[in-house]
Amino acid sequence: MHPYGGGSGDDEQRLWQVPLALRPRPLADVLAGYQRRQTAGTEGLPAQKRLRGHSVHADGAFAAGLAHARTYAAQHGHLATRRDTRVGSFPLGKWVHNQQAHALALPEEKAAALKEVDPWWNIPWSVKWQRSYYRARDHVRRHGPLNAADGFPDTHVLTGEWLYLQCTDYGSLHPEQRRLLADIGITAQVAGSARPRRTSRTAGIDMAVACARAFVAEHGCLALATKNISHQGFLLGKWLAAQRCLTRRQDEPAHLQVLDTIDVWWNPPWPLAWQRTWHLIRAHAQDRRQGAAEGSWPDGSDGWATWLSVQCTGYKQLHPLQQRLLAEIGITAETAASCPHEIIGQLCGTGPGLAHARTYAAAHGHLATPLKACPEGFPLGRWLSEQRHQAKEHHRSTGGTWPVSTLLAALDPWWNPTWSLEWQRHWTRVRERSESAAGGGTGIADLEKELANWLERQRTGYGTLHPEQHRLLTKIGITAETARAAQPPAPRAEADLLDTALAQARAYAAGYGHIAAPVSTVLDGFPLGKWLAWQRRRAGQGRLSPTRAEALSAIDPWWNPPWSLQWQQAYHRLRTAATGADGVPATNLPRGLCRWIRVQQESWEHLHPGQQDLLTALGITPHTVVGEQPAPATRSYPASPGLDHARAYAARHGHLTPDKHTRQDSFPLGRWLGQQRRKARAGVLSTTTIEALTALDPWWNPPWPYTWHRTWQQYRATTSGNEPVPDTLQHWANAQRSQWSTLHPDQQHLLTTASFTEGWSSSDMKP
Repeated sequence: MHPYGGGSGDDEQRLWQVPLALRPRPLADVLAGYQRRQTAGTEGLPAQKRLRGHSVHADGAFAAGLAHARTYAAQHGHLATRRDTRVGSFPLGKWVHNQQAHALALPEEKAAALKEVDPWWNIPWSVKWQRSYYRARDHVRRHGPLNAADGFPDTHVLTGEWLYLQCTDYGSLHPEQRRLLADIGITAQVAGSARPRRTSRTAGIDMAVACARAFVAEHGCLALATKNISHQGFLLGKWLAAQRCLTRRQDEPAHLQVLDTIDVWWNPPWPLAWQRTWHLIRAHAQDRRQGAAEGSWPDGSDGWATWLSVQCTGYKQLHPLQQRLLAEIGITAETAASCPHEIIGQLCGTGPGLAHARTYAAAHGHLATPLKACPEGFPLGRWLSEQRHQAKEHHRSTGGTWPVSTLLAALDPWWNPTWSLEWQRHWTRVRERSESAAGGGTGIADLEKELANWLERQRTGYGTLHPEQHRLLTKIGITAETARAAQPPAPRAEADLLDTALAQARAYAAGYGHIAAPVSTVLDGFPLGKWLAWQRRRAGQGRLSPTRAEALSAIDPWWNPPWSLQWQQAYHRLRTAATGADGVPATNLPRGLCRWIRVQQESWEHLHPGQQDLLTALGITPHTVVGEQPAPATRSYPASPGLDHARAYAARHGHLTPDKHTRQDSFPLGRWLGQQRRKARAGVLSTTTIEALTALDPWWNPPWPYTWHRTWQQYRATTSGNEPVPDTLQHWANAQRSQWSTLHPDQQHLLTTASFTEGWSSSDMKP
């Protein structure tokens, strides 16, 4: 009888009709079985399959997740993870969330295992609340009891605000939440006496303004307070950045006007970096006027000269207020246009870059420093490289002189030469040696091989150097006269060189009937092949004399054909093989030459008329039948060991479509079959091997993709064994149905033999 008074079977059946979206997955299987028994009875029903969620794979996955959960809990003390938490490569956060979402359907032993790891792994309140509680609990364990009456002063701001929020909502919390709060000292009595964590907004603004005033008194301006600057324990930089964002609003707060009185340029209309650099340069110039000690510069002062040069060259594009600020340090429109280098020297002449350059030039007499030079820890080499780059970019864009160049040119006129800096370094080293040598001049003793070779190159290539390089070389004793005296004598051409080459060419032509010799040909010690290649190159460039060209043409009219030399050499090989016959003895030609002849016949229309004439002289026309020399009947090849392994695999599996990594008795059968397929498609696989493999499996080398055939074999094996079809194979089968009309007829036949089309109508097979 129905528990609520109804006794009919229909009422009982409607009782169990739970909407599908509200059914847990294992319960859905039980209800489905119950409905089948109600409708069909208990006799003759097939055995019920294992319930979803209770497979061996699911148990193994749960065990793996539980192991990672224990690792995380041992390190953090709980399982209140974020959704994106990972332990190694395992997504623990998602795993814990899934367990919580299906907690009602979770078996008791699994729920008990999770509860053993963390008793609060599945809480009726939000996980975010639990994570905040754990932060508060950790704070209590490290720093002692909480002081709710004073607004939780020793806690983090977010933790203090969260604790105060729990105190204000204490009456609406879950009983277990109250018990957890009591463990860290928050009881109903303590919650009633709690005070907020944050101070009032007015008090916070007053503290920030006082901190800004103290920063200006110490550093001079608020532009130096970068975003990460903290002053007197207050995040002043971040607060100022937020106030600059507030200035975009029409109704500015009153405290922003107070900041204007503290520093009028605390929020300039140009970049803060500009204001910061200007303030540092002005402060440094004031210290110099007051006689402060030199040698100590703020960070970034090595770029002051570059910054000042940019201001001088782009003075007209600056904001009027920026021009007014530059006037305070001596840069006006007149000085920026007439003498920018003097202003730069006055403002940052003792800057680290220029100061180290001055020291280096005084010690070595030049500024051709290596790139990695760091005198006294300052990267002078890289600084000078940056100045050279800036000078070139400035000259390219404006055509003027980079102002810093004037300061550096006073130290070394060749600090930025028009030639390579490596040349300048070598010249400097040789000059130092020449000055220290007893007699000076070119007789410099004990030079390294590198410098000696450099000197020799300057003498031999003197005429290609810059006039200023000539002047510098004069200082080390190399003049135009000494360079000419050191020039090696011009190689004199042997009087009989041409006669010797032509004689060797005639001798080669007498033996071979042509002079299309390979480049490696050497005849009686003479490199005939290289000499002929050189003559062809000169002829292609139009530099070969007509007399020499006529002499070579008399030996071989086609010594320099308008087609490739490789074609001419192949033609001569064919001519040599066909010598003594009226036509082409096709049965006596090698296979390679026969294939070459067929290629020429197929591309006859694209050949040069001269090529056609040469082939016609040998009896080759587009209609000539060319055969190949039959292979010796006595030659035989051993049977491949892969056939035996293929027979064993086919006898066991019924086909020859294994994976490419398949091994049969330690033999790489998969790779071997792949090689045989490639050979068969290239037409080089023996007929015997093809017949043997076809006898084992007619579809061992299908005309469609091999991966399709392997999937068909898997589908056939699955359906013939009455096993459930996996999702991947089911998707593949659906794809075949959707594109049935585009399949090969043999593919359709194979699918039909695999019971693929059972239950289809005739319209299903139509395109």
